[in-house]
Amino acid sequence: MTDVHSGSRTADSGPQSYPEAVRLDDPGLVRAWTQGATAALRRERGAIDRVNVFPVADADTGTNLYLTLREGDRAVAAAPADATGPQLLATLARAALLGARGNSGVILSEWLRGLAVAARRGGTAADLLTRAAASARSAVAVPAEGTILTAADAAGAAARAAVSGTAAGALPAVTAAAAAARASARASRDELDVLRSAGVLDAGALGLVLVLDALVVAAEQAAGTGSDLGPATGSDAAPGTEPGTTPGTARGGESGGVPGGVPGGVSVVRGSMDAVNLDQLLDAGALPSVPDAADPAYPAPDPASGTAEPAGVASHDAGSGGLELMFVLTRPAGEASETVAAGLRAALAEVGDSVVVVGGDSGTGAAVWQAHVHTDHLDQALAIAAEVSRAGTLAQVHVRHLAAAGQDEWGVVAVTSAPGLAAELAHTGAVVLLSGGLVGSTVEPLTPDDVGRAAASTGARRVLLLGAPDVTAGIEQPLDVDELITVPAATDVHAVVALAALGTLLPLGLPDDVGVPDPVDARALVGEALAGLTVRAVPGTDAVETLRASAGPGTTVVTALLDADAPADLADRLTAVLGERAPDAELVVLATGRPGDGVHLGTETDNPETDGPETDVPEVDA
Repeated sequence: MTDVHSGSRTADSGPQSYPEAVRLDDPGLVRAWTQGATAALRRERGAIDRVNVFPVADADTGTNLYLTLREGDRAVAAAPADATGPQLLATLARAALLGARGNSGVILSEWLRGLAVAARRGGTAADLLTRAAASARSAVAVPAEGTILTAADAAGAAARAAVSGTAAGALPAVTAAAAAARASARASRDELDVLRSAGVLDAGALGLVLVLDALVVAAEQAAGTGSDLGPATGSDAAPGTEPGTTPGTARGGESGGVPGGVPGGVSVVRGSMDAVNLDQLLDAGALPSVPDAADPAYPAPDPASGTAEPAGVASHDAGSGGLELMFVLTRPAGEASETVAAGLRAALAEVGDSVVVVGGDSGTGAAVWQAHVHTDHLDQALAIAAEVSRAGTLAQVHVRHLAAAGQDEWGVVAVTSAPGLAAELAHTGAVVLLSGGLVGSTVEPLTPDDVGRAAASTGARRVLLLGAPDVTAGIEQPLDVDELITVPAATDVHAVVALAALGTLLPLGLPDDVGVPDPVDARALVGEALAGLTVRAVPGTDAVETLRASAGPGTTVVTALLDADAPADLADRLTAVLGERAPDAELVVLATGRPGDGVHLGTETDNPETDGPETDVPEVDA
């Protein structure tokens, strides 16, 4: 088996002599660790994404881990210079919780929260790592072995064993923890059937290995046992490379010559220390080689799909949940955190799987939780969110279709206050941000960072933003996409029509190196569709006559969005009127799920008289 190095010691090294003064709650160590771990995940996110098959093969575990930890790193970097180590760990955990992405990111945020709780109580390094593992496992409704949870358990147990009966500090504990997590990741393929079938190691466990290896580096730096140990970020990167990469490594951690396309020679640290090579770790798991395209059993890729199946990775059913719902819940402090979390976890498990609920009392007078579920019953899951937030608020209500994941040229973020449309919009390939419309629940206003995170979740290079004002100028940190383009979309009808125009093209476009001769211009497609659109918002009782007056021989499509209390027979009556006024036109009727009797009617024509989309909303707030 390939030996994989961590810091300047290998997993098979003999006993070491360690300084005793190093503690994980040293503020300098915390700052160095978060920076180094974030850099490592940024470099390796592409490699981890490519082996992601559990809980669903949506190729985003590396990206989600990176985006989650990056939020924490930014918060730590912005913390006051005199902040203590426990304060920095608390800052890291809270920011990671609020910015957590995906199943793996939410679990990582709770692992970090466990560290922070133990640090606040004055625990040792072994205490911190043990509490982190327990917190992460307790957050998952149905824990699975052979995952990041198993690796975290192994790390905690090894840390405790390494310092049992001694007064040693953090270094032996974290070194043992990193080695144990690495061994657990290597063994993951034999613990989980879906990993065995695909012939890969668990993506989440690999991410935790990088996080712990970075912790070893930071602890060695704090102990003064290493030399020139700074993470390779910014100006520390080698000349001619992208920040956070090593020479010969392409953007996203890609390089050739390694089975399965996993990057070679990518390390957590620079200088005289041995490299932590993720390709070696993956190779130790016997990642299958690239299939022979001449083999008749190997299906040819579909160029129109815009995605390529990772080598050796079998397709995996999305289970019982094709949609991913995430939201942040805030309630007044005082109620037992575990009571709220356990109740929410159980309720969501009734309507989906991959349920994770993390968080609790933030120490600021409020309790904050992040919830995650994969579901085919989005309406029921949203009703659970609305019910649990009656005593508080919701934020970052995020819906994504798991099958739409992948690195593409164009993506869409759609903002809507219509919960009934969230599934419809997500199934087109958009990442949906729900801004309201949940009965009895208050949804906090979207922030620029909310939109930025959603844009990153599309997996695309360029993103169209529908249904929200231009927030690019308000985003304080650099975007994770090349371009974020705001498209005027004053109503939900505009978003529906825009996504219909893109149709089956979403996710749009192939990466540049695929050699597409005529790249798709998503912005132009949407602009052309909206140029012939007129939207009118009226009470349900006036909808029939409004359609009678607005439809005519040039009408091609009418989109009717009906609020919850609109007349029950309205769809049939609209169909009859359109048959009279424009027999060849198509009628699309969708329920918004919003309270009230309002109706939005959008009429599209093939001979628009205006240069841009017209919106007439005289009676109902759009």
